[in-house]
Amino acid sequence: MLVDYYTEDEFWNLEKPTIPQRCQLFPLEPIGIGTLYMESLSGYIARLADYHTITAEELILSKIIPLMGHKTSSASSINIINHLFGVQDSLTTASQTRVNIATTLIQVLEELTQRQDLSCLWPLKWASIFFEFSILRLHQAWCPVCYDTWRTNNRVIYNPLLWLVNTIKECPHHEHQSLIEQCPHCQQEFPPLSRYSRPGYCSICHLWLGGLQLNQVVNEETESVDFWRQQLIAPLSNQSNKPLWQCMWFDDVEDLAANTPSNFLPPIHQN
Repeated sequence: MLVDYYTEDEFWNLEKPTIPQRCQLFPLEPIGIGTLYMESLSGYIARLADYHTITAEELILSKIIPLMGHKTSSASSINIINHLFGVQDSLTTASQTRVNIATTLIQVLEELTQRQDLSCLWPLKWASIFFEFSILRLHQAWCPVCYDTWRTNNRVIYNPLLWLVNTIKECPHHEHQSLIEQCPHCQQEFPPLSRYSRPGYCSICHLWLGGLQLNQVVNEETESVDFWRQQLIAPLSNQSNKPLWQCMWFDDVEDLAANTPSNFLPPIHQN
């Protein structure tokens, strides 16, 4: 007589296993979240593209635009590209359309990378309330000394959001060093996000934008957080009728400064 030695537990389970959602892009961690040194949204996109060894244009066309097209019924792919790449229609200017596109862009990036902390890389709450104000520059600005310092010390090259704020004219790290908006090689200005954006490099001639100026010494010293706060709040002190968006930024500065280490530096570059 045959004896069945198989128990019910030994039969194969033919149900399809639950496969967790996978990210389509590397979950690159944004720099400086919750501090005064937070990375800009445009800089994050450029750095994400560079991490995948493709251009910002290729990243946007192949990964971002298809998902945005499904989420944005009122804007065609051409309009989305113009808003992302054009200077006059860039994400640094304020309008309801650009706010909607930026909001959708962040949702798509979080879906592609499976990250949940990208919304603070662009000041959505200011622009969504006060469209008449443009608190950010139309062209990328940078400190060449910071770039050289970071590269010399093998730090990640990135673009802080503060470099795009109109009220910031000089680098808080390096005394008397003005933020630069014109490439020293081709003498051109370029938007924060363009087809060939790459932190530390010109989007037009593709040359390195670092360069020691004013006899600055390359080291890992940083200024205090109080200096950052003074740079941001100083323009408000002599105005009787302060724009409300500046007051909102003032409140944010207090919160961000409290969480900012005095010795903050970009992370070490992992080869």
